[in-house]
Amino acid sequence: AVVYASPIYWFTVSAQMKLFMDRCYGLGGDSDEIEYHALAGKRIGIVLTYGGDDPFDSGAVNAIRTFQDMFNYIPAEIAGIVYGYASDAGKIRQNQEVMKEAYELGRELGSGA
Repeated sequence: AVVYASPIYWFTVSAQMKLFMDRCYGLGGDSDEIEYHALAGKRIGIVLTYGGDDPFDSGAVNAIRTFQDMFNYIPAEIAGIVYGYASDAGKIRQNQEVMKEAYELGRELGSGA
């Protein structure tokens, strides 16, 4: 399993995450047989945080769509996406729903199921 995590900056993933995603293309993205891509068949977890309280206005939805498109192309299974609002460091811990979702995603990815 692979977990991708990024804060939302300017309505999508951070520049560093986008660079990493772009470089994943070189792992086999130009192959005629995309199923041989290094990430093909991997189980993927995605974790996003954003400063606004709305996933649409903050750009979280844009980031989610970017990941969905990437892993539809590769192809790899997105096992789960966890996202939530966090205005300050550590603030996300107060959101019990998001913390539970993160825990469950970790359990699922760790189980290898």
